[in-house]
Amino acid sequence: SSGINAEYGEGSWGVTKTGLLDLYDHNDMERGKKDIYTVPGMKYVGDIKCIEITVRGKDGWKFQYIEVHSGRNMRATYFYNTAGIWMSTKSQDVSKYRMCQK
Repeated sequence: SSGINAEYGEGSWGVTKTGLLDLYDHNDMERGKKDIYTVPGMKYVGDIKCIEITVRGKDGWKFQYIEVHSGRNMRATYFYNTAGIWMSTKSQDVSKYRMCQK
């Protein structure tokens, strides 16, 4: 995709933003590939409860899940694309998608 942004929210702890997720000199978001992004210096918001993904571009992206490590113990939280949505700025796709833990 041409640009993926993620915004994490955690109840009363607030919100922090990753900015653009893009691996330098790497064609990321490819079918069947796993990409890992490390975002240093993000504001501590506690355990991640929700994420919001925004795409900027017409390239399609359909993810299986997003794994987020946060908190003092870097515990993993998983957000699954159970709806099977495609993300892009094309009219038939979704350009912004929010997922929360139950």
